[in-house]
Amino acid sequence: MKKRILPIILSTLFFANLSYAQGTCGSYKGYLQDDIKKHPEFYQNLQQQNAELEKANEGFLKNINRAKSIEQGKRIIPVVVHVIHEMGNENIPVSDIQNALDALNKNINGQSDKFLDKYQNQFPLTPDVFAAVRGEANVEFRLAKLDPQGNPTNGVLRVQSDFTNGTDPNNLVKTLSYWNSYQYFNIWVVRTINSGDGGITLGYAQFPQGGFMSTDGVVILWNEMNDPQSTTLTHEAGHWLGLCHTWDCGGGSCGTDNVLDTPPQHTSNGFTTDPGADPGVPDPSKFPWHVGVPSGVIYGCEADSLNWAGEMYMNYMDYTNDNFCTMFSKGQVEVMNETLEGDTADFGFRIHIWSDDNIAATGTIDGFLSPSCDKEVSFDEDLSHYTICVGSPSVLKGNKSIFGNNITKWEWDFGDGNTDVTGNNSPQHTYAVEGSYNLSLKVEYSETTEAKAYNLSDLDLTNASSYDSIISTLIVQGTQAELNTMGASNISPHTIDSLGVYYDMQDSTFYRGELDETIYVAYYINSCSSTITKSNFITVMPSVGSNNASSYNYSFENASELGTDWIINASVDGENIWNFTTFEDKTWENTNRAASEGNSSVMMPAKDGAILSTSSISSAAYDLSGLTNPAIKFSWAGAAANTSPVNELNVYYSDNCGWSWKSLGSLTPYQVASAGLYNSSFMPKNYEWNDSIMYDRIGTNALKSENIRFKFEYVTNGSSNNFYLDNIQIGEESSLLQNVNENNARLEIFPNPTNGEATIVLENLNDMNVQVELVNILGAEVMLLYTGTVVNKYHAIDANLSNLENGIYFVNVFSDGKSVVTDKIILYSK
Repeated sequence: MKKRILPIILSTLFFANLSYAQGTCGSYKGYLQDDIKKHPEFYQNLQQQNAELEKANEGFLKNINRAKSIEQGKRIIPVVVHVIHEMGNENIPVSDIQNALDALNKNINGQSDKFLDKYQNQFPLTPDVFAAVRGEANVEFRLAKLDPQGNPTNGVLRVQSDFTNGTDPNNLVKTLSYWNSYQYFNIWVVRTINSGDGGITLGYAQFPQGGFMSTDGVVILWNEMNDPQSTTLTHEAGHWLGLCHTWDCGGGSCGTDNVLDTPPQHTSNGFTTDPGADPGVPDPSKFPWHVGVPSGVIYGCEADSLNWAGEMYMNYMDYTNDNFCTMFSKGQVEVMNETLEGDTADFGFRIHIWSDDNIAATGTIDGFLSPSCDKEVSFDEDLSHYTICVGSPSVLKGNKSIFGNNITKWEWDFGDGNTDVTGNNSPQHTYAVEGSYNLSLKVEYSETTEAKAYNLSDLDLTNASSYDSIISTLIVQGTQAELNTMGASNISPHTIDSLGVYYDMQDSTFYRGELDETIYVAYYINSCSSTITKSNFITVMPSVGSNNASSYNYSFENASELGTDWIINASVDGENIWNFTTFEDKTWENTNRAASEGNSSVMMPAKDGAILSTSSISSAAYDLSGLTNPAIKFSWAGAAANTSPVNELNVYYSDNCGWSWKSLGSLTPYQVASAGLYNSSFMPKNYEWNDSIMYDRIGTNALKSENIRFKFEYVTNGSSNNFYLDNIQIGEESSLLQNVNENNARLEIFPNPTNGEATIVLENLNDMNVQVELVNILGAEVMLLYTGTVVNKYHAIDANLSNLENGIYFVNVFSDGKSVVTDKIILYSK
């Protein structure tokens, strides 16, 4: 599915430097509530799905076995990863995803690869004063092996959509692909996340009990998911399990996360550095545990007299550079446990996800066989050029990267008798004959799948090609007796230094040792193939338009004009198991509800202002080379569903059979909504129709060509009402301009915003009798600014608005009862 939406700023917390692992996290307590206030229509459409999810979960909780003991092994969290891509680098392979989960499992269980490291052999990254309270969550995140219908899966779904480039609301991307979040930990991998002010957000998560389980999970950038050093996924998983940033969820003058053993801190740590120092190196004056300062001095957040140790900057829930993140605390693990298990009175919010029943239902039990040959080949036109002229190249792009290095055959069939078996993932092909062509791509590959278990007896060794045991050395900590009991080796004592202990410990010494953990892995070798055929994928057109009359007129009284002379180009939804797409892919339709002339027009419908989509109609090819100054004229009417419309109409032309489109002009959101605010389905009155004419305003006369096509593209992001288009005319500019001087009208307001004094300039309304009104956001007239005949091309109106209340207003220019041009003005206090 390909979609494009207009961006709106989403309030998130972020920094702009990618060198900080979590420095650009969009998660904070209440972020979802803030977004609901901003996009109420979007979230209202999720209410039914959320009710269904909650009802299903309540049924599960009635039968849950609360007596389950986790001493038998780790709590398993089934994972589904939705890769939202446009065939680019963000379409990361399963191996990268598994590596990211492996790193997450190490980090959350206290086994960070950097836990025992020292910075330049000078001081430990995890000083003993903090290492003493390192937490181990005893959880394991595993890719699901069964989908919600019980079908085999590798736990990775791929959806082609330009939603990967960032959406608003950000949660909109989740509607493309979603699995029940009571059963699966949903992760969405994207190319870009909207940060709000041009910065970079690396990821964001939804807190437990944050509401709207249909949006529950983590969104993360692809280059954080495939970076082996990144701890962004660990940070966001911490939020998903209930953890705050270490500084921003408590009251008082110092920041806190309300966890006893994570010291208070002023704010996030990205580290203060001295000139010339390596980026991300701790400032010794801020972190005194390694510089031998006198006992009794207060460091870190000075308002807390118990904070002897400085700030726990190496905590995953800080904004510290990846190279310095090493641990969660025991107190943070207690928060995670409460989220997963609950207490004696209440179930944990996420108790369903790691239950025995759910582990069986998702195929994540020990020894479960991974599905084989599940990779599906796919391709697209790399530049979205699905129509081309005879002799023009088509540039294709496949998804070869997801098959790794084990491809034995990669074959393109271009549908015209030509093939490519060179293994090229991005071939170009030129068609010599016009027509529509079916394209196919076939891949043959070998793969090795595996099953893992902590006990060898849980594995199916009958069909395995081989099996192995993988021994990992775990870092274990506790009392000496505890380490002896578990059979740890290389046990050594660690005594907290003279800075003292910042939380209640029985003594100042703890012990660290090593313990071997064995995991058994069985391997299965498979030979696989996958083929995809796309019918009528490329349309090749003649290089000269067949329509060569002096003018054309489309009033849509004949319904067949939409579908023959004007072709609808609409996106098609892919399969969505839970049908969480909160918008309907509405597209252009013929209607007799309203018309500029006659009885019919074409309409782009909206659904109570909640539609989110892009849809266009494109014309046949015209030979306009015989005209002196070609132009296109059309009538239109539109309204807003709320006071902040974001819909717009873009008009394009193509002189190469639709291979590329160039802008001819646009109607801004406030122009499109010129009829004002309609809470009901908009149907224009006669005086609410407008006329516009568009032609080459640069002087190159680009429309004077033998192969011209036009396209009307309507884009909306949730605040539109119905939009109508009628009486499209193509012909000589001079003929179309008769009696429509207002179509070139321009309205300039400055300064804008203003504190009361403003100048309004009317352009290209000379010789017209106009009325200029100031209206509020409800469409009520507030002030008459001007009435009379405009004499000159430019006409200035001085307006004193100082007596009005602050807020948003609109300047509307009318002539003969019709709206000519509209623009917004913002009034603020001095």
